Amino acid sequence: MLIKVKNWIYSSLILFRQSVRQSLFLGMLYITIILFIPMLPVLAFFSPITIFLYPFIVLIYIHFYRELDAKRNFDIQHIFNLLKIKFRPLLFIGGLTFIFSTLLSMVFYADLVPKTEEIKSITEFSEKYQLTFIKLILISIPFIMATWFSPMLIFYNQYGPMKAIKSSLAGTLMFSIPLLLGWAILTGSFVVIILLTTFFFSLLSFLGQNSISFLSSLFLLVSFTAYISILFIFQYVTYRDIFESIKTKL
Repeated sequence: MLIKVKNWIYSSLILFRQSVRQSLFLGMLYITIILFIPMLPVLAFFSPITIFLYPFIVLIYIHFYRELDAKRNFDIQHIFNLLKIKFRPLLFIGGLTFIFSTLLSMVFYADLVPKTEEIKSITEFSEKYQLTFIKLILISIPFIMATWFSPMLIFYNQYGPMKAIKSSLAGTLMFSIPLLLGWAILTGSFVVIILLTTFFFSLLSFLGQNSISFLSSLFLLVSFTAYISILFIFQYVTYRDIFESIKTKL
């Protein structure tokens, strides 16, 4: 099991090293589409659209790393043509994503409104919202399991949406420990890097507060985009290892 996790992480880092500039661009593009654009009041209407398009976005990213892994050129027009063929089953996954996002919002805001006025400190905030975050995590687990592999199974293995969801659930359940361990190592490494960098910048007081804030914010943004890209690569690598042997060649 540990060897499998090691191979997944090693393969993910190798693919990232082979495509640092492209990966950082893709990571920044993902953050912009999913996080920044929906926050703008003028483009608030775009938020539901991005939720429905989530499996399509995932597949574009996964396909890029699949082609890189196979040492083939990435043809964006080719991937768009293939996405048109699989539009309906992928839109079904997008609909599930929308339902899941709505459910999360309902749970979060149901707890947010009655508790906000009572909060007077960060400690109080963590105490009052601890149960809320636990509920959000528990709700998220089955959704993540159902959608971790399903877009790729629809796209590459020619599965229908329900079969893809069932197979994704089965795959993530069967490999739950190595998947969770691999994610924990990648996420833990990201957190440690951020903490060490924050400590390092705190030692550079001679640069001035504005310079330190700018440099630390820039590093945090670059690190986060790299982390997002590596998670996409990890998603591809785990699919390749678990399902590649039974896929249908495009």
